[in-house]
Amino acid sequence: MKKIIVRTLIGLVSIVLLVVIIGVLFTNLSPAFGDAPSGESLERIKASKNYDGEKFVNLIATEVQTPDPQNEQSMAGFIYKNFFPPEDKNPSKPLPSKVLKGNELEEGHFAWLGHSTILMKTGGKVIIADPVFNNASPIPGSVKPFHMENTPTIDDLPSKIDVVLISHDHYDHLDYKAIQELDKRVSKFLVPLGVKAHLLSWGIDNSKIEEKDWYESFSYDSVEFTFTPSRHFSGRGLSDRFSTLWGSWVIQSDSLNIFFSGDSGYFDEFKKIGEKYGPFDIAFMENGAYNTNWNQIHFMPEQSVQASIDLQAKHMFPIHWGKFDLSLHKWTEPITRATDASELKDVSLVTPLIGEVFNLENPPNRVWWKF
Repeated sequence: MKKIIVRTLIGLVSIVLLVVIIGVLFTNLSPAFGDAPSGESLERIKASKNYDGEKFVNLIATEVQTPDPQNEQSMAGFIYKNFFPPEDKNPSKPLPSKVLKGNELEEGHFAWLGHSTILMKTGGKVIIADPVFNNASPIPGSVKPFHMENTPTIDDLPSKIDVVLISHDHYDHLDYKAIQELDKRVSKFLVPLGVKAHLLSWGIDNSKIEEKDWYESFSYDSVEFTFTPSRHFSGRGLSDRFSTLWGSWVIQSDSLNIFFSGDSGYFDEFKKIGEKYGPFDIAFMENGAYNTNWNQIHFMPEQSVQASIDLQAKHMFPIHWGKFDLSLHKWTEPITRATDASELKDVSLVTPLIGEVFNLENPPNRVWWKF
C-alpha cells in the first residue's frame, strides 16, 4: 500500500514539474510575450514622471482587483460562472457583419472591426487602432473571436496604412501576429513607452516605431497624434505588470477631432482632456469586458457614456465588446446598458455593423445585436 501511495505521489509531483517546465519554456520561448524594454527606451522610462522607479503608475490611486461590495463576484462565484456560464453569455449564431472593402475607404470614413479595432481615414492618412485579428491570449486557440457572417481580415484592409496606434500591450489590444502581417503595409507604429521592445522582438524596424509618454505628440504631415492618460495597467507575462505604459489617443486633422480611449476606469482626467483637446467629433469609448471587481480599471457602461460627456464628444462609439468573451456578463449587456444610459443623458450613440464603413454626416445607429 505504501509503495502505491509513494508511486502516486511521485507521479503527481512529476506531472506538476512537467507542467511547470512547459510553462517556463513557453513563457521564455513564445514570441507572443514580446520583450522587455532596454537601451534608450529604458532610459526614457526611468526619466518619465509617470514611472516611480520600479513601475508605471496611474495618475490616481488604482487597484487592478477590488473587493466586490455585494460579494456577487467572489473567486468561487467567478470560477462557477466560468464553468456554468449564464445563458446568452456568447452569441448563439454568427454576428451580422459586412464585408470590409478597405481600399475603398474614403476621407472622413470609419469602420469598426470588432472589440477595439478601428479603421479610419482623416487628413489623407489611413489609421488603424489596436488591430487584433487573432487570439486575445498568449495560448493559441484559447480566446478566439466570435463567429461572424463576414469576418474582417488583414487582407480586407487598405494596401497602405499610414499609422498603427496601440493603446497598451494586453493581448486583446496588441496582436503580435497581426503586427507582423501588417508590417509591410505600415509606415509608422505609434506605441506607449516600453511597447517598442515588443515590436522590435517581432521584427519591426526601429525607424518605424514612435514611442510616447502621456501628453507627448507626433505629427504626421497634417495629422497630430497625442498620447493621453487612461486608468489601467499593462503586462503580457507573469512578472511584467506595469512595465510598459498604457493610455488613450487624440487624433486631430483639419477636418476631424477623434478620441480613442483604449482601456480605462473612470476618472477626472477625461474632463481635462476634453477641456484641452475637445470638443471631439467622435469618441471611441471602452464599453465591455467589465465586472465589479475591475471597477477602477474598466468602465461600467454608464461611466463610458459619462466619460464621453466629459470629453465633450458629439458622438460616442462603444468599443471593447462584440468580438471576445473576456468577462462574465452576457455578450449584449454592455451595449444594452450603454444604449439606456445614452438615451437618459441625450448622448448620440454610433452603432454600425462590424465591417460597415460610415461617416459622421449620417452616423449609423443600428440595433443589430437583437438578431
